[in-house]
Amino acid sequence: MKRPFLHSLILSSLLVGIGVALLLLPLPAGWSAGWRAECLNRMHVPLMGICCMALERFFRATAGRNKRSVFSAALSASLLTALIEIIQPWFHRTADFGDLMWGMAGIGAGTLWNGAGMLQSVRVRVIVRVLAVVSLLAPPLAWAAQVLMAQHVADRRFPVLTDFTGRLGGFFWTMEPAVASHSEQISGHGQMMLERTRQKAASAHLDARDRDWTLFDRLEIDGTLEASHAVEVGLRLDLNHDAGPRLRAGAWMTPGRHRIQIHWPNSVPPLQVHQLVVFLAAGEPAAILHIHQLRLIPREDRPTP
Repeated sequence: MKRPFLHSLILSSLLVGIGVALLLLPLPAGWSAGWRAECLNRMHVPLMGICCMALERFFRATAGRNKRSVFSAALSASLLTALIEIIQPWFHRTADFGDLMWGMAGIGAGTLWNGAGMLQSVRVRVIVRVLAVVSLLAPPLAWAAQVLMAQHVADRRFPVLTDFTGRLGGFFWTMEPAVASHSEQISGHGQMMLERTRQKAASAHLDARDRDWTLFDRLEIDGTLEASHAVEVGLRLDLNHDAGPRLRAGAWMTPGRHRIQIHWPNSVPPLQVHQLVVFLAAGEPAAILHIHQLRLIPREDRPTP
């Protein structure tokens, strides 16, 4: 076996293997939804683009650089990304058509890079490859920039946890059941709505980003309840501890607009809060809770600075 071919085979196998391993690696709990899931979706672009470029290097070593090697690499990478999506559920990942489309976008960028190698003009080749690199990196970098802007908005408004006036106010919120995205619901109604029936619960989940909430001991809900009589509003705090403790509490709300406060138990301090969940459990009566604002209330005995 010729040394250049052996080097190409090893490098191509290594890059493709790393890309496949990253796409099949089981994820931590809670990464299957929200902004982390979207970040992972967009990471399909550079991963599959690199796989496409690595495969072209392999085909080039066997038959030389030509249109056939570029086409073979694109086809092989497309089949690979489809296969990955099919087998992802076996590795506790979620198969998704959107992931496939992001992967195909990365293959398109990788093919652009591969095709640039056949151009005669050095200037044009450089321009095309710069465009390919931008296409590979733009989706995850653009999403990372949006996450940073949303973090800035959330930190600036804290301890208010909702912002229904800004475009990024609902960035870290997800709804279950997910009838519509939070941003679509806000733009349509200007509030969060939880609707429960006898068979179906409803909940809103906030990615609290492992913040320290020990200076606060309750959550205030400004909301309007549509129901025939009082309904209990549930609260759950998931803490980022090794044991994975959860603090559960609740308070009753009567129909109409009210401000209620839900105290969480003092047995475990809310240090490194991973997730806040506000929910209406399934049951009677049917109810719709319109949430206008959520904010944390400082504990009365907190130390003075």
